[in-house]
Amino acid sequence: MQKLIWSNKFSLGNNEIDSEHKSLINIYNELVDLSGHNDDHEMFSDILSKLTDYSLVHFSGEEKYMEELSYPNLKEHKECHKQFTYKMAMYNAKFTAGNPPDPKEIIRFIDQWLVNHILEMDM
Repeated sequence: MQKLIWSNKFSLGNNEIDSEHKSLINIYNELVDLSGHNDDHEMFSDILSKLTDYSLVHFSGEEKYMEELSYPNLKEHKECHKQFTYKMAMYNAKFTAGNPPDPKEIIRFIDQWLVNHILEMDM
């Protein structure tokens, strides 16, 4: 699994949202680092918490911004945000229940989500 590097292709031209997307990429990269060390449960727990917190805070702000712009298909976009947040919450729940998800599964999910969501829907 390879780390992601921020580039202008991810930029939406909004400094606050771009900064938050950079944060997601940083969390993603932490997960990539962890994937080679599956025995670090404390770090994994911390990353899962960061992903859940990220989704709750970022999506709220992004949706307000999109409402201000009268973004087309906002309802559909919000639904994608809900699905991401739910997925992160379920990963957390599995971890808490003693059945930790595979970090590589989460990496694949976020990688696909970044490409489909930021590079397509957000643009």
